[in-house]
Amino acid sequence: MRRTTYDDLHGDTVVARITLTMARSGMMKVEGSITDYEFALHMLDTARDVVTNYHGRAVKSGGLIVPANDTSLVGTDAEKKLLAARHELADAM
Repeated sequence: MRRTTYDDLHGDTVVARITLTMARSGMMKVEGSITDYEFALHMLDTARDVVTNYHGRAVKSGGLIVPANDTSLVGTDAEKKLLAARHELADAM
């Protein structure tokens, strides 16, 4: 069998990427392939559909839902202690 397509030759190669990052302060950063406005919106819309479908299936199947206050975005007790220690150290200098 002769390989004729790029996927045959190289596998499922990544050709575009958009990375969303949120800092503890709430500031967000968007990096990646965003110069093509229509295509970037298509990628983001597709990602939103994937997340929505994933959570819809998780709820229907009795999947695990983690409350926001148990995540590091809100701050676990251990994370709050680490941040307090960091601030105490910074104030001591």
